[in-house]
Amino acid sequence: MKHRVRGFTLVELLVAIAIFAVIAVLAYGGLDSVVHQREQTDRVMNRLRVVQQAFALMARDFGQLEPRPVRDPLGNIPLAAFVSTPQNLPPVTFTRGGWSNPLADVRSTEERVAYQLDNGQLIRLTWPELDNPAQVLPTKQPLLTEVSAFDLRLMDNNGQWQTQWPPLNADASTYLAQVPQAVEISVTLKDWGRITRVIEVAAQQ
Repeated sequence: MKHRVRGFTLVELLVAIAIFAVIAVLAYGGLDSVVHQREQTDRVMNRLRVVQQAFALMARDFGQLEPRPVRDPLGNIPLAAFVSTPQNLPPVTFTRGGWSNPLADVRSTEERVAYQLDNGQLIRLTWPELDNPAQVLPTKQPLLTEVSAFDLRLMDNNGQWQTQWPPLNADASTYLAQVPQAVEISVTLKDWGRITRVIEVAAQQ
C-alpha cells in the first residue's frame, strides 16, 4: 500500500516566509541598535580620552611655572614670567620648566608657552626659545574642539583669586618674576558643559 508524501502548500510556504521576514527585521533592528550604541560609546570614550590628555598637559604646564621673565620680540623691554589678561592675544603666556630633552640638545629646559581659543579650538602655542625675535612664529598644537569658553583664575601670594596677572591696579614691574600660587582652569565644552580644575604651582617664590 503506497503512502502519499504530502508537501507544503503554497499558503504554508508564504506564512513561513512571512514569519522569517518578521524575525529577520526584528533581528536586524536589534543588531543595528547594538552597532549604533557601540559607535556612540566609542565616540564618547574617544572624546573623554582627548579631554583627559588636554587637561593632563595643562596640569603639567601650569604646575611647572617658572618665575623667569623674557625679552619682548624687539628686545627692548622685559616681559613678565606670567601674563594673563583678557585683552591679550593669546590671553595667557608664561614660562614653564621641566621641558624634557631626551636627545640632549643644547637648549634650556624652560619653555615659553601660551594658550588661546580660536574658532572653537583650544590651542597650545610654544616657542623654540625663551627670548624670541619677532619673526619667530610659535608652533600651534590643537588640544580640544567644540570649546565655547576658556577661563582662568589665579591665586596670588595672599591666597586671593585674581582674574588677570599681574593683578588689576598692581605695579606690573614688581610682578616680572612672580607667578601665581595656583591656577584654576575652566573649559566650557559645547557637548559636556563646564569642566574646572585647580592646579597648584610647584615653583617656590
